Amino acid sequence: MFRATHFVALLFLAAGLALDCTPSAAQSLIPAGWPIWDSTNQVLFFTSSTPGSVVRGYVDAHQRGADIDIFKDFPNLQEVYADSITAGPDGSTLIYAILEFGGRNVKELILTYDSAGRLVKTWDPSPQNIEAIAYSKDDDAIFVLGGRDLPPGPYAPNFPLLIEYSRDGHVLKTMAPASLLKDRQYSFNSRGQNGQPLLKVTKDHIYLYASTNHEVVMCDHEGVVLAYRNFSEAIEKVSTEDGYHLVQTHQIDFTEEGNLVLELLLWNDGNNSSLMDVVRLTIKSGEAVSVHKSLNSGHLWFVGMMGDQYLYLEHLEAGQSLYIQSAPGQDPQPLIGKPTM
Repeated sequence: MFRATHFVALLFLAAGLALDCTPSAAQSLIPAGWPIWDSTNQVLFFTSSTPGSVVRGYVDAHQRGADIDIFKDFPNLQEVYADSITAGPDGSTLIYAILEFGGRNVKELILTYDSAGRLVKTWDPSPQNIEAIAYSKDDDAIFVLGGRDLPPGPYAPNFPLLIEYSRDGHVLKTMAPASLLKDRQYSFNSRGQNGQPLLKVTKDHIYLYASTNHEVVMCDHEGVVLAYRNFSEAIEKVSTEDGYHLVQTHQIDFTEEGNLVLELLLWNDGNNSSLMDVVRLTIKSGEAVSVHKSLNSGHLWFVGMMGDQYLYLEHLEAGQSLYIQSAPGQDPQPLIGKPTM
């Protein structure tokens, strides 16, 4: 159950997060754990796995709704991993959570909380495994990405990887057959080097990232595939320049055009140095462009795409600040808090 995001989570927790929303730190917000970026709805969530922790969301630098305490709703819960979080309608929040009660008692559910932090629905989309979820206000629907547990072999059913659900959990549409991906049901293995699966829904397109082979699929809302690319060779090439090699993929997101953006942790054995490299990979051409490079000082982390800008968290001794970068090569600038949506 220990996914790549949980390893990154430990790094964020070790930093002791406190978020300053302006350059002058006039308003201080206290995140509750590690960040999860809802790229579809442009909401930044924070979550942690231990009792006493809560899920908290922010629009820009302003808190969205009440804190969500999953532990109070599930007696005897020992740990919870909120692997994917998306902002729902009317201030609600949907959470794909792995609930661990001890021993082998583990449940994987989608939880719906209202704006006051009350649990209003739980549902299990099995037999579909859950890798990522996204609520689309344009469709008023929830999209769930994931494979299924099937026996190996060439005759395994060509099941859908992406299912569109109504708010109450009824299937509306199935899309993206497993044959699209090189390893079919095994295409979502989460590893440190490859990152974890990702789903983003825009008004016109749906983008998914299958982590095993760095595959990206772009389709329309009817499930028609518009573009596909395997970025394995491009990532290998960009991460081995100047004597470096890839250690870990931290955070992943899509631009509005479906280009893949990854934050790569690189290591150079020759001079024992590390580098953080945010790279944009173009889905149409496969071109790789370095967006932002920095020594791995641990204070600047890529979070995701805010519109067409790159969003970061900067860690300092005094806390954390949100930063944005408008174009590759430019220096990230402090994000001034905007009114809450």
